[in-house]
Amino acid sequence: MSTLSSLVWLVRHVTDPVAPYSFNRMGFELNARGFDPGDLPEDAHGRVALVTGVNSGIGYATSRELARRGFRVWMLCRDRGRGTEARDAIAREHGEESVHLAIVDMSSLASIRRFAEDFALERVDVLVHNAGVLPDHKELTSDGIELTFATNVVGPFALTALLRERLSRSDDARVVFVASGGLYAQRLDLSLNDVTPEAFDGVRAYANAKRAQVILAHMLAERVPEGTITFASMHPGWADTTAVRTSLPKFHGTMKNVLRTAEQGADTVVWLAASAPPKGTPGLFWFDRRVAMEYPLPWTREGQRRRVELFARCEELGGVQLNEPRGKAA
Repeated sequence: MSTLSSLVWLVRHVTDPVAPYSFNRMGFELNARGFDPGDLPEDAHGRVALVTGVNSGIGYATSRELARRGFRVWMLCRDRGRGTEARDAIAREHGEESVHLAIVDMSSLASIRRFAEDFALERVDVLVHNAGVLPDHKELTSDGIELTFATNVVGPFALTALLRERLSRSDDARVVFVASGGLYAQRLDLSLNDVTPEAFDGVRAYANAKRAQVILAHMLAERVPEGTITFASMHPGWADTTAVRTSLPKFHGTMKNVLRTAEQGADTVVWLAASAPPKGTPGLFWFDRRVAMEYPLPWTREGQRRRVELFARCEELGGVQLNEPRGKAA
């Protein structure tokens, strides 16, 4: 490790838990001084990446950078018009064969199953779960699941399960959950999915779903043969995206001058997808290319029973089933 990298590491050890000093643009610029410029290969030689929630923001920036680095990217988007516009913009830069569009609504299990059945390729190397929603009122999907939990948790869980065989055919598969700093103050609480419309709190429901994603990355890693699929979750920092502008207008109005760009927010997603960390890392949580704290507030830590309940709920609602953790009978 270089002297500069060591210094940045020491500064990060102090500042990462303190949001104003690390999650904004200045935090990224500081942390980036510790990045290894050789970490990211320039040519992925046609590895296959699927990215959800791609018409703008972090999903678009991720798709664009992966295409630039030689991935064949499938952009999964629920809106055909916006998805086509985003896909065409990247294709003009990096070629028609580099990027493709699939219409998938991550809140709809029927849409997810249809995509998994129709997807023609036999191998998937990277799956990025970026799609998310933060509604201000309670809404149920056609499957009867609260919309936030369906889009951020159940949909990604089901898609991962349905693509698991194709991921297993890769020599180095990666599954990345794009979480949020909002999870830091939230303890997993599955009862939030059943509150009345009057008691619904969209920001809390979103934070709860992001907490669930981080937990699932660990639990999924425990259920695949060691060294086959690398599961990870990450926090992109505070990025200036359409989702932030529309869902958190007061926050955006206050912080807009110091928010990260979408490309800065996507940096660790791309790094997790394209670099060469050890295969089969056990569901670790990352921030700016380093493993990050998951529970800076100790009272947000859930117990094992609650984790098992989350996994069982995802299997039940998603209509999929995964094997027992390694070392236990199937």
